[in-house]
Amino acid sequence: MVTVLILLGMILFFIMGWLRADLVAVIGLLCLVLTNQLTPSEAVSGFSNSVVLMIAGLFVVGAGLFHSGLAERLASLLIPYANGSETRLFYLFMLTVTFLSSVMSNTGTVALLIPVVMAMARQIKRSAKTYLMPLAFFSSIGGTMTLIGTPPNLVAAESLRGLAEVPIGFFSLLPIGLVVMVVGLVYFRLFGNRLLDQGSSNEWAKEETKEPPSPSVYVISIEKSHPLIGKRLSDLKWSHNGILVLKERIQGIRQHYETARADTVIRAGSLLVSGDEQQVRSLSHQEQIPYKKVEARAVNDKAGGIVLFTIPASSQLVGKCIGESRLRSEFHVNVLQLIRPQEEIAQVRLKDTPLKQGDLLMVQGEWDDLERIEQDTHLLLSNERVTDVANRTVSSHHQLAAGIILLMMVVLFVFEWVDPTVAVWLAALAMILSGAVRHMDVAYQSIQWSSLVLIAAMIPVGTALEHAGVMAWLVEWIESSFAGYGPAWVLVVLFIATILLSQIISNTATAILFIPLAIALAESMAVSPVPFVIAVAISASLAFMTPFGSPTNAMVFSVGGYRFVDFIKVGVPLQLLTAFFGILMILFLFPF
Repeated sequence: MVTVLILLGMILFFIMGWLRADLVAVIGLLCLVLTNQLTPSEAVSGFSNSVVLMIAGLFVVGAGLFHSGLAERLASLLIPYANGSETRLFYLFMLTVTFLSSVMSNTGTVALLIPVVMAMARQIKRSAKTYLMPLAFFSSIGGTMTLIGTPPNLVAAESLRGLAEVPIGFFSLLPIGLVVMVVGLVYFRLFGNRLLDQGSSNEWAKEETKEPPSPSVYVISIEKSHPLIGKRLSDLKWSHNGILVLKERIQGIRQHYETARADTVIRAGSLLVSGDEQQVRSLSHQEQIPYKKVEARAVNDKAGGIVLFTIPASSQLVGKCIGESRLRSEFHVNVLQLIRPQEEIAQVRLKDTPLKQGDLLMVQGEWDDLERIEQDTHLLLSNERVTDVANRTVSSHHQLAAGIILLMMVVLFVFEWVDPTVAVWLAALAMILSGAVRHMDVAYQSIQWSSLVLIAAMIPVGTALEHAGVMAWLVEWIESSFAGYGPAWVLVVLFIATILLSQIISNTATAILFIPLAIALAESMAVSPVPFVIAVAISASLAFMTPFGSPTNAMVFSVGGYRFVDFIKVGVPLQLLTAFFGILMILFLFPF
């Protein structure tokens, strides 16, 4: 009784949204421990669950896809096939989701495609909410199509081994999954998308800013015999008068760029400089050194790059000139451009121009220095997180590596050469070592910890329900109440009961709890256990009514910024439709 009351209290808090979902789950878990419904070891078992560990690794893999730009490219490939139709794009994407999740983990599919959704939504200026919830739902539908699509299918196949005359084959459940998929697509075409679209069409509009002009960057080459060799930048007049030396390329066995500072000694190689072209031309003529213009992104590398900052009203820089600021002396960065609406600031007077609120500064420096500026909110506000700019810049050269890593992970999933969790963590490690994920701190930052805590805290609830005798009571009640009405009605009850429980605990746990019940009921009624067991497997995977009904729902819940009521509003009608057609297909394909 205590377990049921705690569970009902958790559900109430989930529905009302009084506290964060992950916090509610942790509080409920602690209540179960304090009331002796769970032992401490049982309570923390969810945090060592392979599903939780797999999701954590998949977030890292997804970060590699996103930062390398591969997710953006995948989104760009889908958009042209839609021919400008958002409806067609939605169908194409959901078909891709469904068939991909039929051969690999549903959680893996969602974690890998969340970055694609975010990139695609940004490109077409639509809310990501329109795609994230359907992404979770259709990944669950795809899992019903094949034997390896979702764990309940494997549990069902194993339990029927030796009981059924014909074992469940790899594609035995495909017709059911296809019908459910069509029902889902029709539902979203007629109703679901309208529910998701409300109030979300301007999500990207507020983030959209005019693309700032690129700074002028030049490379000047210095030979070994040139008189500038050995001099410090601080001793050169032209390095103080409008020409900023950004990086120095050192010749030798391994040529590389180093960020230039005031005490940098000029060596043979080349310098990346920024400034007015007339001044650079004059310098070239005066020092007899060649120059050529290059793209601004040549400045970006693993060590540093360019970030756009805005001057807030509270900034200490308001009213000061760049030459009076502490940006170069304390933070060791260079201001390449001052961008002011309705006014063009010449590069030659940039140093002596008083700064105003709202000015945009294009700043170049090492990533660590730029992040220090970002943390001082009374100085400058970054238009985009420095970490995100650095991740994208550094990882953009690793698209091929990210694609190969993704492909190898899918192969390991399909052929099961290693445990799925091991396959995911091998891929996550490869993303980090290849550079698709910049470093370990970025890997940790990419993990949606709130989703992991929510899933891990809800897994032990199933154990608590079993300890409390709730499951045993349910078995006895179904058998005594519905066995006399015939096998078809018992199947309907099993289907509905499994759906309801799978909204609370994991689909795998639900299947493990209900499949023995299904087999026992079939034996008592002297009918084939196959329809009952398949009904449990299919219904356990179709959990659309709550954000914690499946790991995929929990993953998009926090990422998409949904409320609990959003899942009820969109998921309940879909749940009823898929249950109705799913039951009809099972009865048609698998007679008693």
